[in-house]
Amino acid sequence: MAVNATFQPPHVSSPPGAAAALTLQLHNDAEINQVVTLKALGQLADRTVLQSQTVHLDAGEHFDVPVIVDVGSTLAAGAHTSAIEILAGEGPAITAEATIDVEESSSYTVALTPERSVSALVGRHRIVVENQGNVPIMVELLAESLTDTSVPELAAPMLNVDPGVTAKVELKIHPRTRFWRGATTEHPFAVQVIGNDATVHDLTGVYEQGPRVRPWLLPALVGMLGALAIGTLAWFFLLKPNVESIAEDKAEEANAADQARLDEKIAELEQAAADARALPLGTPADLRLNAEASPGGSATESFTVANDRVLSVTDVVFQNPGGAVGRVALIRSGEVLLESELANFRDLDFHFVAPFRFDGGDTVEIRVDCDTAGPTESTCIVGALIIGFVDEAR
Repeated sequence: MAVNATFQPPHVSSPPGAAAALTLQLHNDAEINQVVTLKALGQLADRTVLQSQTVHLDAGEHFDVPVIVDVGSTLAAGAHTSAIEILAGEGPAITAEATIDVEESSSYTVALTPERSVSALVGRHRIVVENQGNVPIMVELLAESLTDTSVPELAAPMLNVDPGVTAKVELKIHPRTRFWRGATTEHPFAVQVIGNDATVHDLTGVYEQGPRVRPWLLPALVGMLGALAIGTLAWFFLLKPNVESIAEDKAEEANAADQARLDEKIAELEQAAADARALPLGTPADLRLNAEASPGGSATESFTVANDRVLSVTDVVFQNPGGAVGRVALIRSGEVLLESELANFRDLDFHFVAPFRFDGGDTVEIRVDCDTAGPTESTCIVGALIIGFVDEAR
């Protein structure tokens, strides 16, 4: 004879987020005392709490062990089995099972992050859907511009979100026109999230489009010019006379070698002042490079800066419209300046406080290493829009 075990009740229902109470009834029908060891099994083992894991049973004794099962808020709706392994002495282990029916609960939240974006090229936002219930949900996403000055682009119009999962969808706001300078322009937009339970969530946001040339650039240039003018005047009317006077006094006492070194130093200071008066900017310019590579291969396209010009690159936009997988790099005369994974973006823009400088004769090159073409493409087609200023070489 051995120990018998049954659950009472054998079948219960529970809402999500509650605790299901069961009773494990033990009966020692042997003629000797038994030491019984209990262990939770199955998919609910981590959620099961036994009042006691070891029970001492006298011969013929009945004993009830309370069993609590934590039914989490995201545990999938439907029938789940709570199983307890019972081991008594050296006999074989037995298993007692009870069924817990978890009731359905649909609960989710939606949010737009950030609610306001700032960029000169494109506004980037995300719609975040968090499924806090225990059944899968499906939502439809609709985005519209509240003006005729921009166009919204959703990465996916539908979402299926499993219980306990948070899903994110990228939303881009493309301005219809771009501008180099002037006041910022606001592009308000709205997003409607419609759940399969017919619940509608309305979200609103704003993309703030700024000029390609930053508003602080002109005041900074004016301040730079003022500082250069003051420095130049201070040099010619204060520093240079003193330096020359000192040079003349020292020349009377120095030998020819000392005089030569002093003259060379004065020439270096004058050249530094002359160089400081030159601004590093020039005429706004833009350049587009396109490269197309077959899967498993590479391709490049380049542009060579004229010998009498200097190109200062302030903005770079990589474009991967076909959804190719691989890498793209911006290269200056063989030197890699930027490198990005194509699988991470459709449009990727960079804006620099200090520009990349390409001197006369330097090459501006993009290189595409193609792993896999996009879903509807046979090759990896990648472009790069390069924006900056061109000035005469000095």
